[in-house]
Amino acid sequence: MDFDPNDAPRYLEGVEYPASKEDLISAAEGNGAPEELLERIGTLGRPSFDSADEVVAELEASPTAG
Repeated sequence: MDFDPNDAPRYLEGVEYPASKEDLISAAEGNGAPEELLERIGTLGRPSFDSADEVVAELEASPTAG
């Protein structure tokens, strides 16, 4: 994996929480996130998140990590 989940918050700037996966992907796209992050967010099991920390935790725990 080339993407470090701990880098995710910088691509999620401007997101208003709670946020759906679609909101996160849209914001990350606008902030120049790598394609891998966009794909990974789309595969997360939760429909919404209350903070960037929750997104990072889910990315780290997702089966595609590592």
